[in-house]
Amino acid sequence: MAASGPENGEYSMLSEWSALLDAAVDAIVVIDETGRIDTFNAAAERLFGYAAADVVGRNVDILMPEPYRSRHAGYVERYLETGEPHIIGIGREVQACRADGTLFPVALSVGEANGPAGRRFVGIIRDLSSQRAAEQRARSLETRLAHVGRFNLMGEMAAGIAHEINQPLSAIATYAQAARRLLDRDDVEIKTLREICAKIDDQARRAGQVIENLRKFIRKQDIRTQPLDVNAVIRDVWNLIEADANAEGIKLVARYTHDLPVVRADAVQLQQVLLNLTRNSVDAMRKSPHKDRGIVITTEKDDHVVRILVADHGPGVSPEIGENIFHPFVTTKAEGLGVGLAISRTIVQSYGGSLTFRDNPEGGTVFVVDLPAKEE
Repeated sequence: MAASGPENGEYSMLSEWSALLDAAVDAIVVIDETGRIDTFNAAAERLFGYAAADVVGRNVDILMPEPYRSRHAGYVERYLETGEPHIIGIGREVQACRADGTLFPVALSVGEANGPAGRRFVGIIRDLSSQRAAEQRARSLETRLAHVGRFNLMGEMAAGIAHEINQPLSAIATYAQAARRLLDRDDVEIKTLREICAKIDDQARRAGQVIENLRKFIRKQDIRTQPLDVNAVIRDVWNLIEADANAEGIKLVARYTHDLPVVRADAVQLQQVLLNLTRNSVDAMRKSPHKDRGIVITTEKDDHVVRILVADHGPGVSPEIGENIFHPFVTTKAEGLGVGLAISRTIVQSYGGSLTFRDNPEGGTVFVVDLPAKEE
């Protein structure tokens, strides 16, 4: 005999509730105080690869990888004893485990409900695999584009770098000729010869350092952020900046603020930003009558920010270009890809910072890099 009255209505409500849960796009898993699964909707079946009948009644830790699987019971017990939530009411990204053992990222939010049947915890789970894969592809593309940008930048700076390397090479040749003339004499002055050899060694090291800095800068590598001293980053790439400015007869000045907080960034990428900005300044001042005022690189600290300012005395950024100067393929150069500033802003923003520009009160442009300071 069919059930009647309230029992029939209750059955109808349960069926409707089950249908609503199965219509949800996100996975919904309901557990009791012991961690055992009460409800496992259709989206959860698709996401985890389990049939509801195979997991209802089992502990929810089967959906977790280690070490969280072993710790989950302790998490629940701690919450029941203290009432202090660590995830309940707070969404967070975690790793989940499918029936075949594969791990994948999910966004998990947990709510709590009290009813006649006791306390229940409702987990709403969204698969982030596609989103994380897309982010990884975007990061890979940005890395490749930045690498291409470094080559383009070095091409633009080639004349200055060649000049910087030729100077010590010419000095080496001159010293070597002097040493040979000394050796041709009957009364060889050993002290003078040693001094000449020391000068040759110094010049060789100078040329070698330029080449080594260039090699490290161009080399393709994994992006690894680490605590950095901004002043040290500038000094490491200074001879490349100086070579570019000297080739155009432009004065270069550095004003360092000492005891700066460290920032977290990738050294080569931050050097790329500096070279892009200084290269733009060199281009802007190529025909400027104020080359003696030069390009001024300044470091500052402001509250929780470490700031790098690159100021030139060129014609400035025209109002027609404005903020579009940071858009890809926007350039004022006759020959250029127009990606340098776009890459630079992307790099700085990836560290939680900002890249902006403003008019130089003395004429020209000031580019401003703000990076969040990190505690030691």
